[in-house]
Amino acid sequence: MGLFNIFKKKTALPANEPEAELERLENFPELLMFKLLFINKPELNINKILTEAKTYFTNIEGSENEGSLLFSFPGIKIEFADAIIDAQCVIAQNENISLPETAFQQNWNWQEANDVAAECKYEVLVTDMLSRMLEYKQRVNWFMNFLVAVTRATKPDAVYSFHSQKIIKPADLISNWDSVEKQALYSICNVRLYNISDSAKKELLMDTVGLHSLGLPDFQIRFVDFEANEIAGLLWNYAYYIYDYGDVIENGNTLEGTTTGTKWKCERIVSPLNPERVIISVLPN
Repeated sequence: MGLFNIFKKKTALPANEPEAELERLENFPELLMFKLLFINKPELNINKILTEAKTYFTNIEGSENEGSLLFSFPGIKIEFADAIIDAQCVIAQNENISLPETAFQQNWNWQEANDVAAECKYEVLVTDMLSRMLEYKQRVNWFMNFLVAVTRATKPDAVYSFHSQKIIKPADLISNWDSVEKQALYSICNVRLYNISDSAKKELLMDTVGLHSLGLPDFQIRFVDFEANEIAGLLWNYAYYIYDYGDVIENGNTLEGTTTGTKWKCERIVSPLNPERVIISVLPN
């Protein structure tokens, strides 16, 4: 698929980065946040958004409040100790565009991502509210349905996924979600590539980022004698495995490696890379 055919922007990582072993630490779900990026100033039309959203939701309500749009979903309930509330999403338009440096470093999914994003002058934040208690698959399905509806209605030039640290082509975001073979993690997760600086063996490190926002561990592999594309495919397989089955991998468990029958040992650790989160380090034989 050519996901990692371009290595001009590999980021250096210090050699022998210390890894702190953890005993069954877990990630906690975080707000899901995306930024819709525009070259020209967008107009947020609540009626257009509701029209698109109603192709995904039978019950949705919208209101305007001081320049922001608030949407509630009476059919999706979130239970707290002292209350039950409707799931909610917020859309807010920011005056100035603000993207971190990491947004431009790992966009293997879209070759023109950096150039398009650099042209954008306006951003619209789309985020959920108080929904971290939802079961993570239900949460992804609900939020992505809404995000796709908003993307259809507003037609941004690019979409920035905060937790997966990548810029997404809007048409790809829509098609990958609406496809019969839905790629649930396409917009939520990313696979990153780093050089290990000062490594005599010319080690590479690849990891996933974004699963932590759902309360799941990400994955990491340090390697020498494998192709980056091969490891990228493996990491995506691991990501979908843990998405399908939940946080079930313990210290000492094994996962199948690059060839059938190989067993690569797993260790739960704190990632040596930002963002700080619990990951599963998979150790090649």
